[in-house]
Order: sequence, then C-alpha cells, then structure tokens
Amino acid sequence: MTLAEAKAGSTVTVEAFVGADQASEAIRLGIVPGRELKILRKITRGPLVVQAGVSQIAVGYHLARRITVRPVNRGVAGSS
Repeated sequence: MTLAEAKAGSTVTVEAFVGADQASEAIRLGIVPGRELKILRKITRGPLVVQAGVSQIAVGYHLARRITVRPVNRGVAGSS
C-alpha cells in the first residue's frame, strides 16, 4: 500500500520508496524506512498531513504515491 492510500486516523510504518528522487525528498522531510506515521488529515488526490514523532509534516500527493507503507496493528488490551 502507498502512503496516499492510507486512511486518515490510521498509523503506518514506512517500508520503502519508489525512485531515488522521491527517496531523497522524503528523507529531507524526516520520512525514513521504519518510521511510524499517523495520518492526521487527507485531501483526495491532494496533500496529506502526517505526524512523525512530535513533528507534523505536509506530504504532497505525488510523493505520497511513491512511499510504500504497511499498517501498524496494535494489540488490543485484554486480547490474546
């Protein structure tokens, strides 16, 4: 799944980048493989705002389509 496909309110982990230009742009924003991002706001085919640690970062749609992520599945208290 790409960052552009993630739903608002979800938390994802960055897996990889598609393309060297996109990788360097994402890294400059502090988005690196292994980093957890919470999707705060999302505009269809537009930018999204993610939280990475204490920072909020606006990511353009073009870049978000080139960042692969996986959902973070947090265990629910009381479940096995």
